[in-house]
Amino acid sequence: MMLNISFRNLSISFTVLMFLQLIGLGQDVDYKKHIAPIMASKCNSCHTAKKKESDKKPKAGLVLNTPTGIRSGRVLEPGDASNSELYIRVSLPKNADDLMPPPDDGSPLSTKEVALIKKWIDDGAKFSSGSGGSLGKIPADLDARKVKSMPAREPNADAIAYLEDLGATINPVSATLPEYLSVEWISTYYKITDKEIEQILHIAANVVEADLSRTKVTNEGLKHVGKLGRLTHLNLNRTEIGDKGIEALADLQSLEWLNLYGTKVTDASMPIIAKYRDLKAVYLWNTAVTSNGLSTLRKALPEAKIVRDTDDRAGRFDNLDDPGKFDF
Repeated sequence: MMLNISFRNLSISFTVLMFLQLIGLGQDVDYKKHIAPIMASKCNSCHTAKKKESDKKPKAGLVLNTPTGIRSGRVLEPGDASNSELYIRVSLPKNADDLMPPPDDGSPLSTKEVALIKKWIDDGAKFSSGSGGSLGKIPADLDARKVKSMPAREPNADAIAYLEDLGATINPVSATLPEYLSVEWISTYYKITDKEIEQILHIAANVVEADLSRTKVTNEGLKHVGKLGRLTHLNLNRTEIGDKGIEALADLQSLEWLNLYGTKVTDASMPIIAKYRDLKAVYLWNTAVTSNGLSTLRKALPEAKIVRDTDDRAGRFDNLDDPGKFDF
Protein backbone atom coordinates (compact mmCIF):
# COMPACT_ATOMS: atom_id res chain seq x y z
CA MET A 1 0.00 0.00 0.00
CA MET A 2 2.79 2.36 0.95
CA LEU A 3 4.54 1.55 -2.31
CA ASN A 4 1.43 2.40 -4.29
CA ILE A 5 1.02 5.70 -2.49
CA SER A 6 4.67 6.56 -2.96
CA PHE A 7 4.54 5.69 -6.64
CA ARG A 8 1.36 7.72 -7.07
CA ASN A 9 2.90 10.69 -5.28
CA LEU A 10 6.02 10.34 -7.37
CA SER A 11 3.91 10.32 -10.53
CA ILE A 12 2.00 13.42 -9.46
CA SER A 13 5.21 15.16 -8.47
CA PHE A 14 6.74 14.42 -11.85
CA THR A 15 3.66 15.79 -13.63
CA VAL A 16 3.69 18.94 -11.53
CA LEU A 17 7.42 19.32 -12.05
CA MET A 18 6.98 19.03 -15.80
CA PHE A 19 4.21 21.62 -15.71
CA LEU A 20 6.22 23.99 -13.52
CA GLN A 21 9.24 23.56 -15.74
CA LEU A 22 7.14 24.48 -18.76
CA ILE A 23 5.71 27.56 -17.07
CA GLY A 24 8.58 28.54 -14.81
CA LEU A 25 11.23 28.63 -17.50
CA GLY A 26 9.07 30.96 -19.54
CA GLN A 27 8.99 28.69 -22.57
CA ASP A 28 7.26 30.39 -25.47
CA VAL A 29 4.30 28.40 -26.72
CA ASP A 30 4.00 28.77 -30.48
CA TYR A 31 0.68 28.07 -32.18
CA LYS A 32 2.18 26.50 -35.28
CA LYS A 33 4.79 24.44 -33.42
CA HIS A 34 2.86 23.41 -30.29
CA ILE A 35 -0.89 24.01 -30.57
CA ALA A 36 -1.73 23.16 -34.19
CA PRO A 37 -0.26 19.62 -33.86
CA ILE A 38 -2.44 19.00 -30.79
CA MET A 39 -5.51 20.10 -32.73
CA ALA A 40 -4.51 17.93 -35.68
CA SER A 41 -4.10 14.78 -33.60
CA LYS A 42 -6.92 15.22 -31.08
CA CYS A 43 -9.57 17.60 -32.47
CA ASN A 44 -9.59 18.05 -36.23
CA SER A 45 -11.20 14.72 -37.10
CA CYS A 46 -14.49 16.22 -35.86
CA HIS A 47 -13.83 19.96 -36.17
CA THR A 48 -12.49 20.63 -39.67
CA ALA A 49 -13.88 23.28 -42.02
CA LYS A 50 -15.75 22.01 -45.06
CA LYS A 51 -13.88 22.43 -48.33
CA LYS A 52 -16.64 21.07 -50.53
CA GLU A 53 -20.33 20.36 -50.12
CA SER A 54 -19.79 16.61 -49.77
CA ASP A 55 -17.58 17.07 -46.69
CA LYS A 56 -19.21 16.46 -43.33
CA LYS A 57 -20.05 19.49 -41.23
CA PRO A 58 -17.82 20.19 -38.23
CA LYS A 59 -19.42 19.10 -34.96
CA ALA A 60 -21.40 21.89 -33.29
CA GLY A 61 -20.31 24.12 -36.18
CA LEU A 62 -16.95 24.54 -34.44
CA VAL A 63 -13.84 24.66 -36.65
CA LEU A 64 -10.51 24.04 -34.93
CA ASN A 65 -8.17 23.31 -37.83
CA THR A 66 -7.58 26.96 -38.72
CA PRO A 67 -6.83 30.12 -36.71
CA THR A 68 -9.91 31.75 -38.23
CA GLY A 69 -12.11 28.86 -37.11
CA ILE A 70 -10.74 28.90 -33.57
CA ARG A 71 -11.18 32.66 -33.25
CA SER A 72 -14.70 32.70 -34.67
CA GLY A 73 -15.74 29.74 -32.51
CA ARG A 74 -15.72 31.91 -29.38
CA VAL A 75 -13.81 29.31 -27.40
CA LEU A 76 -10.96 31.64 -26.41
CA GLU A 77 -10.56 34.40 -23.86
CA PRO A 78 -7.01 35.50 -24.72
CA GLY A 79 -5.05 36.02 -21.53
CA ASP A 80 -7.49 34.00 -19.41
CA ALA A 81 -7.42 30.24 -19.92
CA SER A 82 -9.65 29.59 -16.91
CA ASN A 83 -12.54 31.32 -18.71
CA SER A 84 -11.78 29.89 -22.16
CA GLU A 85 -14.13 27.15 -23.28
CA LEU A 86 -11.32 25.41 -25.17
CA TYR A 87 -9.19 24.98 -22.06
CA ILE A 88 -12.15 24.20 -19.80
CA ARG A 89 -13.29 21.33 -22.03
CA VAL A 90 -9.90 19.67 -22.49
CA SER A 91 -8.99 19.93 -18.78
CA LEU A 92 -12.13 18.34 -17.33
CA PRO A 93 -11.88 15.11 -15.30
CA LYS A 94 -11.60 12.01 -17.46
CA ASN A 95 -15.13 10.87 -16.52
CA ALA A 96 -16.82 14.23 -17.21
CA ASP A 97 -19.61 14.22 -19.79
CA ASP A 98 -18.32 17.39 -21.47
CA LEU A 99 -14.69 16.31 -21.74
CA MET A 100 -13.17 16.97 -25.16
CA PRO A 101 -12.30 14.99 -27.08
CA PRO A 102 -14.92 12.49 -25.88
CA PRO A 103 -13.40 9.16 -24.80
CA ASP A 104 -15.35 7.38 -27.55
CA ASP A 105 -13.87 9.62 -30.25
CA GLY A 106 -10.23 9.67 -29.22
CA SER A 107 -7.70 9.88 -26.45
CA PRO A 108 -7.92 12.77 -23.97
CA LEU A 109 -5.15 15.33 -24.09
CA SER A 110 -2.07 14.55 -22.06
CA THR A 111 -1.16 16.68 -19.05
CA LYS A 112 1.57 18.32 -21.10
CA GLU A 113 -0.80 19.10 -23.97
CA VAL A 114 -3.31 20.65 -21.57
CA ALA A 115 -0.50 22.69 -19.99
CA LEU A 116 0.62 23.93 -23.40
CA ILE A 117 -2.90 25.07 -24.28
CA LYS A 118 -3.26 26.80 -20.92
CA LYS A 119 -0.01 28.71 -21.27
CA TRP A 120 -0.73 29.61 -24.89
CA ILE A 121 -4.10 31.11 -23.94
CA ASP A 122 -2.78 32.82 -20.81
CA ASP A 123 -0.03 34.38 -22.94
CA GLY A 124 -2.62 35.90 -25.27
CA ALA A 125 -3.51 33.05 -27.67
CA LYS A 126 -1.43 34.48 -30.49
CA PHE A 127 -1.46 32.67 -33.81
CA SER A 128 1.69 34.25 -35.23
CA SER A 129 5.09 34.21 -33.61
CA GLY A 130 6.55 37.47 -34.81
CA SER A 131 6.03 40.93 -36.26
CA GLY A 132 5.25 39.72 -39.76
CA GLY A 133 8.80 40.14 -40.99
CA SER A 134 9.04 36.41 -41.71
CA LEU A 135 6.34 36.82 -44.35
CA GLY A 136 8.76 38.59 -46.64
CA LYS A 137 8.44 41.92 -48.36
CA ILE A 138 5.40 42.90 -50.35
CA PRO A 139 6.55 43.27 -54.00
CA ALA A 140 7.00 46.93 -54.87
CA ASP A 141 5.53 46.41 -58.34
CA LEU A 142 2.36 44.67 -57.13
CA ASP A 143 -0.77 46.04 -58.79
CA ALA A 144 -4.40 45.08 -59.36
CA ARG A 145 -3.74 43.55 -62.76
CA LYS A 146 -0.99 41.27 -61.45
CA VAL A 147 -3.06 40.25 -58.44
CA LYS A 148 -6.01 39.31 -60.61
CA SER A 149 -3.80 37.12 -62.79
CA MET A 150 -2.36 35.23 -59.81
CA PRO A 151 -3.73 31.74 -59.11
CA ALA A 152 -5.98 31.76 -56.05
CA ARG A 153 -4.20 29.09 -54.06
CA GLU A 154 -4.80 28.18 -50.44
CA PRO A 155 -4.23 31.34 -48.38
CA ASN A 156 -0.95 31.83 -46.55
CA ALA A 157 -1.75 30.60 -43.03
CA ASP A 158 1.06 32.63 -41.45
CA ALA A 159 -0.19 35.81 -43.11
CA ILE A 160 -3.74 35.16 -41.93
CA ALA A 161 -2.50 34.50 -38.39
CA TYR A 162 -0.49 37.72 -38.45
CA LEU A 163 -3.48 39.75 -39.64
CA GLU A 164 -5.69 38.16 -37.01
CA ASP A 165 -3.15 39.10 -34.36
CA LEU A 166 -3.57 42.66 -35.66
CA GLY A 167 -7.27 42.33 -34.86
CA ALA A 168 -8.63 41.38 -38.28
CA THR A 169 -11.48 38.93 -38.74
CA ILE A 170 -10.85 36.78 -41.80
CA ASN A 171 -13.33 34.27 -43.18
CA PRO A 172 -13.90 32.35 -46.40
CA VAL A 173 -16.76 33.89 -48.36
CA SER A 174 -18.06 30.41 -49.12
CA ALA A 175 -17.58 26.88 -47.78
CA THR A 176 -17.06 25.72 -51.35
CA LEU A 177 -14.53 28.47 -52.14
CA PRO A 178 -12.26 28.58 -49.06
CA GLU A 179 -9.47 30.30 -50.97
CA TYR A 180 -11.54 33.49 -51.35
CA LEU A 181 -11.62 35.62 -48.22
CA SER A 182 -13.32 38.54 -46.55
CA VAL A 183 -11.29 40.81 -44.25
CA GLU A 184 -12.75 43.17 -41.67
CA TRP A 185 -11.89 44.86 -38.39
CA ILE A 186 -14.93 44.62 -36.13
CA SER A 187 -13.95 45.62 -32.61
CA THR A 188 -10.52 47.19 -33.27
CA TYR A 189 -11.45 49.42 -36.22
CA TYR A 190 -10.64 52.60 -34.27
CA LYS A 191 -6.91 51.82 -34.13
CA ILE A 192 -6.43 50.45 -37.65
CA THR A 193 -4.24 52.66 -39.82
CA ASP A 194 -2.73 52.47 -43.30
CA LYS A 195 0.13 50.41 -41.84
CA GLU A 196 -2.17 47.57 -40.77
CA ILE A 197 -4.23 47.75 -43.95
CA GLU A 198 -1.09 47.36 -46.07
CA GLN A 199 -0.57 43.91 -44.54
CA ILE A 200 -3.64 42.64 -46.42
CA LEU A 201 -1.39 42.58 -49.48
CA HIS A 202 0.28 39.45 -48.10
CA ILE A 203 -2.93 37.64 -49.12
CA ALA A 204 -3.85 39.95 -52.01
CA ALA A 205 -4.76 37.15 -54.41
CA ASN A 206 -7.31 35.75 -51.93
CA VAL A 207 -9.19 38.85 -50.78
CA VAL A 208 -12.52 39.54 -52.49
CA GLU A 209 -14.31 41.45 -49.71
CA ALA A 210 -12.90 44.14 -47.42
CA ASP A 211 -14.69 46.08 -44.69
CA LEU A 212 -12.58 49.08 -43.62
CA SER A 213 -15.48 51.06 -42.20
CA ARG A 214 -14.63 53.49 -39.38
CA THR A 215 -10.92 52.70 -39.61
CA LYS A 216 -8.26 55.40 -39.89
CA VAL A 217 -7.54 54.58 -43.53
CA THR A 218 -6.43 57.62 -45.55
CA ASN A 219 -6.33 58.48 -49.23
CA GLU A 220 -2.71 57.33 -49.20
CA GLY A 221 -3.69 54.03 -47.60
CA LEU A 222 -6.18 53.33 -50.36
CA LYS A 223 -3.21 52.86 -52.68
CA HIS A 224 -2.78 49.50 -50.93
CA VAL A 225 -6.46 48.64 -51.34
CA GLY A 226 -6.26 49.61 -55.00
CA LYS A 227 -3.94 46.65 -55.58
CA LEU A 228 -6.55 44.07 -54.50
CA GLY A 229 -7.49 43.14 -58.04
CA ARG A 230 -10.10 40.52 -57.08
CA LEU A 231 -12.02 42.81 -54.74
CA THR A 232 -15.80 42.69 -55.32
CA HIS A 233 -17.09 44.25 -52.06
CA LEU A 234 -15.54 47.30 -50.39
CA ASN A 235 -16.90 49.13 -47.35
CA LEU A 236 -15.34 52.53 -46.59
CA ASN A 237 -18.22 54.06 -44.69
CA ARG A 238 -17.45 56.70 -42.08
CA THR A 239 -13.79 57.01 -43.05
CA GLU A 240 -11.93 60.22 -43.93
CA ILE A 241 -11.20 59.24 -47.52
CA GLY A 242 -12.02 61.57 -50.40
CA ASP A 243 -11.63 61.94 -54.15
CA LYS A 244 -7.86 61.30 -54.08
CA GLY A 245 -8.55 57.98 -52.42
CA ILE A 246 -11.08 56.98 -55.07
CA GLU A 247 -8.46 57.74 -57.73
CA ALA A 248 -6.29 55.07 -56.11
CA LEU A 249 -9.11 52.53 -56.62
CA ALA A 250 -9.46 53.11 -60.35
CA ASP A 251 -8.14 49.65 -61.28
CA LEU A 252 -10.64 47.70 -59.16
CA GLN A 253 -12.73 46.68 -62.13
CA SER A 254 -14.34 43.70 -60.36
CA LEU A 255 -16.15 45.83 -57.77
CA GLU A 256 -19.83 44.96 -57.36
CA TRP A 257 -20.60 46.67 -54.05
CA LEU A 258 -19.20 49.95 -52.72
CA ASN A 259 -20.13 51.79 -49.52
CA LEU A 260 -18.98 55.42 -49.32
CA TYR A 261 -21.51 56.59 -46.73
CA GLY A 262 -20.18 59.45 -44.61
CA THR A 263 -16.96 59.92 -46.60
CA LYS A 264 -15.61 63.09 -48.23
CA VAL A 265 -16.14 62.05 -51.83
CA THR A 266 -17.62 64.57 -54.27
CA ASP A 267 -18.84 64.66 -57.86
CA ALA A 268 -15.18 64.43 -58.92
CA SER A 269 -15.18 60.72 -58.03
CA MET A 270 -18.23 59.83 -60.11
CA PRO A 271 -16.42 59.35 -63.47
CA ILE A 272 -14.12 56.79 -61.83
CA ILE A 273 -16.97 54.92 -60.15
CA ALA A 274 -18.89 55.04 -63.43
CA LYS A 275 -16.23 52.78 -64.96
CA TYR A 276 -16.99 49.96 -62.51
CA ARG A 277 -19.11 48.11 -65.05
CA ASP A 278 -19.93 45.24 -62.67
CA LEU A 279 -21.15 47.57 -59.92
CA LYS A 280 -24.55 46.51 -58.59
CA ALA A 281 -24.84 48.86 -55.61
CA VAL A 282 -23.17 51.99 -54.25
CA TYR A 283 -23.94 53.96 -51.07
CA LEU A 284 -23.42 57.73 -51.33
CA TRP A 285 -25.55 58.91 -48.42
CA ASN A 286 -24.11 61.75 -46.33
CA THR A 287 -21.46 62.67 -48.91
CA ALA A 288 -20.94 65.84 -50.98
CA VAL A 289 -22.16 64.17 -54.17
CA THR A 290 -24.74 66.41 -55.87
CA SER A 291 -27.64 65.67 -58.19
CA ASN A 292 -25.33 66.33 -61.13
CA GLY A 293 -22.87 63.72 -59.94
CA LEU A 294 -25.68 61.29 -59.30
CA SER A 295 -26.99 61.84 -62.82
CA THR A 296 -23.57 61.05 -64.27
CA LEU A 297 -23.47 57.80 -62.36
CA ARG A 298 -27.01 56.74 -63.24
CA LYS A 299 -26.41 57.29 -66.94
CA ALA A 300 -23.28 55.16 -66.86
CA LEU A 301 -24.71 52.44 -64.58
CA PRO A 302 -28.47 52.29 -65.23
CA GLU A 303 -28.86 48.86 -63.60
CA ALA A 304 -27.00 49.71 -60.40
CA LYS A 305 -28.71 50.50 -57.10
CA ILE A 306 -27.48 53.99 -56.18
CA VAL A 307 -28.27 55.08 -52.63
CA ARG A 308 -27.96 58.74 -51.70
CA ASP A 309 -30.61 59.50 -49.08
CA THR A 310 -32.20 57.97 -46.01
CA ASP A 311 -35.25 56.64 -47.87
CA ASP A 312 -33.08 54.68 -50.27
CA ARG A 313 -30.95 53.35 -47.45
CA ALA A 314 -33.83 51.26 -46.18
CA GLY A 315 -34.02 49.33 -49.45
CA ARG A 316 -32.55 45.87 -49.87
CA PHE A 317 -30.46 44.88 -52.85
CA ASP A 318 -31.41 42.35 -55.46
CA ASN A 319 -28.86 40.16 -57.23
CA LEU A 320 -26.39 40.19 -54.33
CA ASP A 321 -25.48 37.03 -52.49
CA ASP A 322 -25.47 38.69 -49.07
CA PRO A 323 -26.53 42.33 -49.39
CA GLY A 324 -26.71 42.96 -45.67
CA LYS A 325 -23.26 41.67 -44.84
CA PHE A 326 -21.60 45.05 -45.16
CA ASP A 327 -24.59 47.12 -44.09
CA PHE A 328 -24.10 49.97 -41.66
